[in-house]
Amino acid sequence: MNAYCVILCRHDFANPTSYPRTKRFYVGAPTADRAIVVASDENPEFRVMGIEHSDLHPHLPQGDRSSSVWQAA
Repeated sequence: MNAYCVILCRHDFANPTSYPRTKRFYVGAPTADRAIVVASDENPEFRVMGIEHSDLHPHLPQGDRSSSVWQAA
């Protein structure tokens, strides 16, 4: 399981009342492609702008291969 930070931007970026315009979404997933799919599914009002490896690590049970979403404190 790898840790990814998916950078998201609102679809309606032109609307000045839509805040936040961007956000970081942390995902534990086996691949970057899977992390993007999970981030898109969990945040339909946002679009993916980019992805990077994250220094944060999800706390998953041993052997759990499913994707995991978590928030940084």
